Amino acid sequence: MFAPSRRVLAATAFCFGVAFSLSAFASACEDCYRNCFVERSACRAAGTPQEQCLAAYVECRRRCNCQLP
Repeated sequence: MFAPSRRVLAATAFCFGVAFSLSAFASACEDCYRNCFVERSACRAAGTPQEQCLAAYVECRRRCNCQLP
């Protein structure tokens, strides 16, 4: 009698947990990407050539190790 409603409740709780953990992961990636952008802006403000700043920026984003674009 209660089995279907328990399954629905368990599935809902599971989906909520997955969504919550993914949002925390995305927030960490966003913070890392934001720090990379700040470093790139500081690099350009220091007068470093654009190509060198861009290469450092790409490497910084790679070190973030996020699957987001």
